[in-house]
Amino acid sequence: MSVVGPDQLAAGFSLTPDQLDLQQRALAVGRELREDGAEWDRVDLAPYRQVCERMREAGLLGITMPTEYGGRGETALDYVVAVSSLIRTAQTWIAPEPLFCTTGPGVSMILLGDEPVRRKYLPEIVAGHLGCAIALTEPNHGSDLTYLETTAHRDGDHYVINGSKSYITGSGVNELYATFVRFDDIPGGRGVGALVVEADTPGFTTTKGPEFIGDRGIPHGDLHFDDVRVPAENLIVGAGQFARLMSAFNMERLHNASLCLGLAEAAYDEAATFVQNRQSFGRDIIEFQSVYHSLAEMWVKIEAQRLLAYRAGASAEGGRFPQAHDVTVAKLHGSKIMTEVTMASLELHGGYGVTTDYPIQRIHRDAITSVVAGGAPAVLKNSIAAMLFPDRRFPQTKG
Repeated sequence: MSVVGPDQLAAGFSLTPDQLDLQQRALAVGRELREDGAEWDRVDLAPYRQVCERMREAGLLGITMPTEYGGRGETALDYVVAVSSLIRTAQTWIAPEPLFCTTGPGVSMILLGDEPVRRKYLPEIVAGHLGCAIALTEPNHGSDLTYLETTAHRDGDHYVINGSKSYITGSGVNELYATFVRFDDIPGGRGVGALVVEADTPGFTTTKGPEFIGDRGIPHGDLHFDDVRVPAENLIVGAGQFARLMSAFNMERLHNASLCLGLAEAAYDEAATFVQNRQSFGRDIIEFQSVYHSLAEMWVKIEAQRLLAYRAGASAEGGRFPQAHDVTVAKLHGSKIMTEVTMASLELHGGYGVTTDYPIQRIHRDAITSVVAGGAPAVLKNSIAAMLFPDRRFPQTKG
């Protein structure tokens, strides 16, 4: 039996010895968590702190964060390699969640702030001692960031926040929330900025969200802000800097592009193993043309996603802030091919594919649930079209 190994996955990129070592460490840690991941999915609860500690031991926290804040000072491409490798072998999105919390959009947003807010929060977040969620999506607007209703008004040396957020990963368990708000009722994107909100601040509450069919284990839920007073020093980015703020949010899309790659690889691995160990009509089913053609098609899609995700990591500004075009293309393509590959793998499993005895059903559920994470496909297409035709406007608003 043979399955393409991780040492053959550079696909046009020459990974350095350090990156190859990072890849191997991530693959090894992921294998350790595979059986646990199945149980976390079943009970919809995972021991995040224990997972975080294991990632700390493996040297996988704060990958792109500067060393002066306790980070590893590595690049966004390193992040892609680590996340996709963890997902591939762990077969659960929970495995790289500590990487996301210590390297992703929340901490990247704080890195854009002034030195006081950086020093106040980054060392503890990067070390994994404090969890920082990104609070963006709202009940009435979903991915439409320019219509945020959560407001912040200056009151002396504080900002007062009112509003709600929904579908927030880590709701109720994280200590910090990097929160997108509208400052002083300024309309459109020019009024949007961000503040750090501590979970124990009076007026801030959380409620449990709906139960998902996939991406299970880490709590999701809603946030509520009722005259929440936040110190002015917790300002990350104020009004008029929307594009700068989004440069940090692009780490969300890079994470999800990497997740798409890892889930597709996990599905391929399961299919390749199954068809080489299952017989029909007296022969291994991999010998049937329809089967090996399906595997070839799956692999080509994976290779294309790898190239796009690696490019999005390699072209990140300063090695830390992904370029909007590259990361949006990688996320959109990943959302499409991920579910195609997981579905093809499930079909190759036959009836076994829809039983809980085989992990492909869980991988497929995670893929379906992850399609809209970091931006629904239609929203991503809007962004790409606007980049392709900068002299034209594609307004989404009425009128």
